Amino acid sequence: MIVMKFGGTSVGSAGAIESVRRIVAGRLRSDPVVVVSAVGGITNLLLDAAQKAKARSRDGIRLLERIAAVHGTILRELSLPGGMVAKEHELLREVLHGVYCLGELTPRTLDYVASFGERISAKIVSAHFSNRGIPSRPYTGWEAGVVTTGEHCNASPLPTTYARIRSRLSRRKKLAVVTGFIGKDEHGEITTLGRGGSDFSAAIIGRGLNAREVQIWTDVTGIMTADPRVVPQAATLPRLSFSEAAELAYFGAKVLHPRTIEPAVEKDIPVRILNTFEPDAGGSLVVRRAAPPKHGIRAIACKKNNILFNLRSTRMLDAHGYLARIFEVFTHHRVPVDLIATSEVSVSATVDAGVAPALKEIIADLGRICTARMIGGRAIVCVVGEGIGGTPNIAGRIFTIIGKGGINVEMISQASSALNISFLVKNADADKAVRLLHRAYLER
Repeated sequence: MIVMKFGGTSVGSAGAIESVRRIVAGRLRSDPVVVVSAVGGITNLLLDAAQKAKARSRDGIRLLERIAAVHGTILRELSLPGGMVAKEHELLREVLHGVYCLGELTPRTLDYVASFGERISAKIVSAHFSNRGIPSRPYTGWEAGVVTTGEHCNASPLPTTYARIRSRLSRRKKLAVVTGFIGKDEHGEITTLGRGGSDFSAAIIGRGLNAREVQIWTDVTGIMTADPRVVPQAATLPRLSFSEAAELAYFGAKVLHPRTIEPAVEKDIPVRILNTFEPDAGGSLVVRRAAPPKHGIRAIACKKNNILFNLRSTRMLDAHGYLARIFEVFTHHRVPVDLIATSEVSVSATVDAGVAPALKEIIADLGRICTARMIGGRAIVCVVGEGIGGTPNIAGRIFTIIGKGGINVEMISQASSALNISFLVKNADADKAVRLLHRAYLER
């Protein structure tokens, strides 16, 4: 049994959905379960429509009409009934009308609105499969057994999920097309797994079914040695470890959702990244262990638009509890810290600007503990490889290359697992840093 997840671009048009059907048809002997994202761009339109409705703007309804037009075009080109998803569009219209009237948009309502992208996509894909000779049935995430925490917009699966998935999908008589991204909590409320959560859904289902492999079908040929938009010479990595993939996902590689591999790691299920539009390309296979990379480095990732907090206090010297108080501030504002470096009297920490909206409040709270300074526009460059910890002089060479390139490094952090070396530079220097290191280590 395999799980095959297809992303938004993979189901973004009638032609793309037909390509998906051909790919799945060629793997029916492997007993696939298909997981789909919303049609490309639809989730953004749904969220935008909800915000417009909250602001009591008629643009929200116009966006809904645009969403319906996108789905209508796909249905028409696939020769499917035009009214097949009319019920979903009508429900969506009703909830947006309610948001408009109240001028209020709760996380619970936002999840409900966002869920329609995958619900409609699964219905369309399943109907096309059945219409073309592959008996199929659409499942919402909760119908497939995904039960989550009640944390709207960023839920996690509960332990009972996996047994429920086995019970509901292992004896299916038709091909299952399951919505990614969404589930329900124990009170029956729709939840979402966070943006990009369809990958996570696929891994959850793979673990529940003890799948032989989880396949992530997308619009790239796998995980690459660097972002090809920054480094045209970047190459696909045929094989890498779970740990390496997790580091690359978190620090900028967009191919995998950062949490995707968690259920796969727990059950040691390989995750394969493949290209829907080049199905014969080899792709990347993510496994528990991979042979150490040459020169110790597997790939280089970059995460821009971070904020650096420089915190200084002589009270830190020989004092206990100081770091705890600092991190209590970030915990209170629900902001994760990416990198940290400490000395006797100072702490430097970085956070993603996109997840830290309450910056003034954070800096004010930190100012009660220490002297706090905040600097924006910073990028984390992350050099990843299982062999980094055992390669002599690798850090020295990395920073010699960066220094010769005229790039100032503002902070350095090495993972306790000796899996990566990360450092902070200005946004404007990030691409140059990645290109210099890629040329030195990965273009031989």
